[in-house]
Amino acid sequence: MKVWLLSDYDNRKHQAFRGLIYRSTSGASGDIKIEVKSRTNLWRSLFAHLRDARNNPLPDVLELPLNWTRRFASLGVLADLKPHVRYLAEKAYLPAVMAELCRHGDSAIYSVPWWQKSPALYYREKVLKDFCSDPAAGLSTWKGFRRILDRLAETSRFHNHRLLSIPGSSGPVSLGEVLPHIWGRRGGLYSDDFTRATFTRDETIGGIQDWLDLAIDGYVRLFSQDRFDNGYLPDEDCVFMLSSRRPSYLGGKMKLLPYPGCAGGGGLLLVNNLAVSSTSLCQDEAFSLVSWLSDGLNAGIFADYFGVFPCCTAAFESRISRDRESDVLRRIYSSPEVLPNFSFYPSAELLLQNLLWKLSLKISEGKFLQEDLRRELIKAQGEADYLLTLD
Repeated sequence: MKVWLLSDYDNRKHQAFRGLIYRSTSGASGDIKIEVKSRTNLWRSLFAHLRDARNNPLPDVLELPLNWTRRFASLGVLADLKPHVRYLAEKAYLPAVMAELCRHGDSAIYSVPWWQKSPALYYREKVLKDFCSDPAAGLSTWKGFRRILDRLAETSRFHNHRLLSIPGSSGPVSLGEVLPHIWGRRGGLYSDDFTRATFTRDETIGGIQDWLDLAIDGYVRLFSQDRFDNGYLPDEDCVFMLSSRRPSYLGGKMKLLPYPGCAGGGGLLLVNNLAVSSTSLCQDEAFSLVSWLSDGLNAGIFADYFGVFPCCTAAFESRISRDRESDVLRRIYSSPEVLPNFSFYPSAELLLQNLLWKLSLKISEGKFLQEDLRRELIKAQGEADYLLTLD
């Protein structure tokens, strides 16, 4: 059996997966071959199969973002999992997750939620006590966050790039970094009725510009060694951390708050799923493996290794209840939003990612102009609108 696993900046994910499958009750763990793919490589590999299935075979099991499900199910790549995973029939996941997974009906479900995460803000309480008497209030909005960040930068105690850590970040400003803030500003890539792209909506432009400003002002160093060395700075060196992980290495060193602008809940929930390919020659074994991996106990063991949460509601609640900051976590996950599971949506994400790469290069070269962002977004919006005509 062959499995495609999405790459991750934290290699503990892959170690945990290998350890987990060797405990598999299926007895077939020794026959499982794992291939790790980036999101870009996964996307290309799936379409390569559609162009030439014989020379580009699919694995039996694959990990993919929840909101890719509709696109590849409609192309006939994925098998129906509903009859084979009891948690799907029981809808044993957060309502927001099930709503997107079943957006197009629940007579067939083509992927099963596996692990989830939601961006949050970590801060060093001892450092902030001289700058903010009430961090929960002062850091509840992006403006408040930037105000405190700027005040810290004005002191001689910190260099700008030592104030903020972005785990997993490397090279340019990324889609994963920008989307949570776009959501926090109530922006998006498409209108609520999905009839037009909204790349040039003020909330969307503002969300992207805020993130680019972090790089322009020196809080995030693009294409630097710090961003390639595991994506985070040593604990003792950063004051803030924007992260969708709950890393165990932090212990009690940093306090937790909702993502700036999402203090009342409603933040972005990022969900990764498991699927079985429609061309698998050992589908029964593949269904069995996916059912076993997504079981609450096993998914919980797996997720704990790299600071995320299992999707099964019972395992999710159990994990949160054990956390020293369970009250804050419950606020963060109280009314989350999930990326839309529409067939054209992943392509729009790729458009935005390419745009961010180009703008990041301009910033790193000192050539970025404010009008560059709007001009690039206008072009990308035209392409995104065209995608709607193809759906």
